[in-house]
Amino acid sequence: MKGFLKFIVVFAGILLLSALLAPLVHRFLPYGFPRIFNRIVMILAFLATVVFVRFRKEMFVSFGMDWRKDSLRFFGTSFLTVTVVLMVFTAIQLLAGNASFSLRDMPWQKWLFKCAGGVAGALLIGALEEFFFRGVIFTSLRDKLLRGSIPVAMVLTSLFYASLHFVSIRKPVLSPEPGFMDGLRMIAAPFQSFAQWQSVWPAFIGLFLFGMILNYCVVRTRSLYASIGLHAGAVFFVRIVGFFICFQEKNVLFWSTKKVYDGVLGWIFLLLIGGILSTLFKKADSLTVTQSPRIDTHDHLQ
Repeated sequence: MKGFLKFIVVFAGILLLSALLAPLVHRFLPYGFPRIFNRIVMILAFLATVVFVRFRKEMFVSFGMDWRKDSLRFFGTSFLTVTVVLMVFTAIQLLAGNASFSLRDMPWQKWLFKCAGGVAGALLIGALEEFFFRGVIFTSLRDKLLRGSIPVAMVLTSLFYASLHFVSIRKPVLSPEPGFMDGLRMIAAPFQSFAQWQSVWPAFIGLFLFGMILNYCVVRTRSLYASIGLHAGAVFFVRIVGFFICFQEKNVLFWSTKKVYDGVLGWIFLLLIGGILSTLFKKADSLTVTQSPRIDTHDHLQ
């Protein structure tokens, strides 16, 4: 209980400090206030981890960030799997008339810049969010608070992951020049979304499923690189597909939007991704040479 209360106090402090810093950073960076707020939360959580866990090699090993000979294979397998499956998802949308080709008219230099930016952004988001959610949060819950209970840690981490994304799903009304009070509104945004659950529950279910699959990749491979590849691949595809395809967004509850996670068809494809990765990684235990005692937890799921 003492550890849990410490976690609550530290996280509350992170949120309040983020609400204070976000308006200052927003003045200098050309990004939306919600995006800046979310990134500051993750950066402060990382710094808090450094302070409490101590910055040393063992920390990265325990979080699954140590580079091993299988790391690139894990990353590439997940990245390619989610890309191919989402291509099939998009093809079905096209065949059903729920999407159409709409190639943007841009010079090739801009195309190259957009693609490079998409790759860089996807890698950055994948690495930051996976280190935060799967490395810091999941590992801390599993090892510190729940004493090795992997399924419960997976569920709680996925609930937290889905809830935090509600800041982006239903943005609060912000001032033209956001201040500290707007930061507090960002903190309250997920709870306000829950109060209007009828409009956000499909996205919540999809984000929860995606979070569970990301968690499973970490448990199965004992590495963050599989989940980073999966996350980065999904972000990259969703960003790039908008330059080629226009989604009609009809009957979203069934067909989903280009985000994939906000409709029944998207849930099916998320489960398909999880099933494929589970099959591809089924021999990860025997193929992995360098293992961490903390990450060696797959047997508990059997």
